[in-house]
Amino acid sequence: MNKVSIIMPIYNVAAQLERAIQSALNQTYPNIEIILVNDGSTDESGSICDTYQQQDIRIKVIHQPNAGSGYARNAGMDVATGEYIYFADPDDYFDINLIEETVKIAEKVTADMVVFGYCNEVIQKNGQVTTMEHLPQLKGAFTQEKFRDQFRNHYAVSPYALWNKLYRHEFLLQHQCRFTNQKVGQDALFNQVVQRSVKKVYFHQKAYYHYVSMEGSAVNRYRKERFTYEYTIANQFEQWMMCWNKEQDYKDLIYREYWGALYLELSNLSWKDSPLTSRQKTARIAELMRNEAVYEAVNGIRLEEESNAFIKRLLQLLRKKQYDGALRLMHFRVVVGKNFQRSFRWLKNKFTNENGVNSINGNGR
Repeated sequence: MNKVSIIMPIYNVAAQLERAIQSALNQTYPNIEIILVNDGSTDESGSICDTYQQQDIRIKVIHQPNAGSGYARNAGMDVATGEYIYFADPDDYFDINLIEETVKIAEKVTADMVVFGYCNEVIQKNGQVTTMEHLPQLKGAFTQEKFRDQFRNHYAVSPYALWNKLYRHEFLLQHQCRFTNQKVGQDALFNQVVQRSVKKVYFHQKAYYHYVSMEGSAVNRYRKERFTYEYTIANQFEQWMMCWNKEQDYKDLIYREYWGALYLELSNLSWKDSPLTSRQKTARIAELMRNEAVYEAVNGIRLEEESNAFIKRLLQLLRKKQYDGALRLMHFRVVVGKNFQRSFRWLKNKFTNENGVNSINGNGR
């Protein structure tokens, strides 16, 4: 029976950590090792890891100075002895049969990577939980050539997430798949390296992982290097498509990657802690629009195929070089949009509770 190494980077998540560790310990697949990498936590996370290590010999604990989740995962891979690697986050949880069922698939078809579904769970401030299931659009085993031809369907559902994938350890070693020290987007860069060379992938349309977030818990703050991080991901994606000779087939996806980098920078500049003046923000967007790849993406996206009215208007303003208008629109989205979403959610819940159906959406779910 092949061993599976479950690697969990940990930083200041004491409140949720025990649930995550317990979901690993409860796996129905017996041959596992659980590698907990305490990445310089300043809360009780480190001691919780040590306590569990004393209780179960399957648990290994690494304590290291804070270096980021990417390097924490690298530290876990350095000591991993399993034939398969699974990455889990310490503030989520997963079903008890995740490892057993995905390993069975991987062994049956000799897959380098197994992709499966997950549930996005949002805990609202009133304690109510909203759950949305996300499943792969593809199904079954895909050879390298077939995977490349059908890549668009894979790209549509969380291609960069770590926790909805099981990886063959030998493949990761053979292709030197490691995490960088980039503070944001290490998971994307890692998965780009993996998927560029993967020879066989299996898509399993079943959800095992529970991605948990608290309403309003996201830390939205200005990051000076945000665009650089996202541009690096977009540029590596383009190089990946060129390596496959698919840059023309997936030109629209390349555009979306570069557009995503600019979009997130517009959002980044809209946070209230941004130190830039309005004039400096406008100059920043003008500078980025002079980048050939970004300019081509903004002007290459087909507006008639864009269903989001906000995105369409934003692109129109940028094409007309109305950068101050684009920034004002994004600021409205960031500041006012949150309040609108809260009001809409309250109204939807009110209609659902009073009428027994969701009258706004027109269905009973």
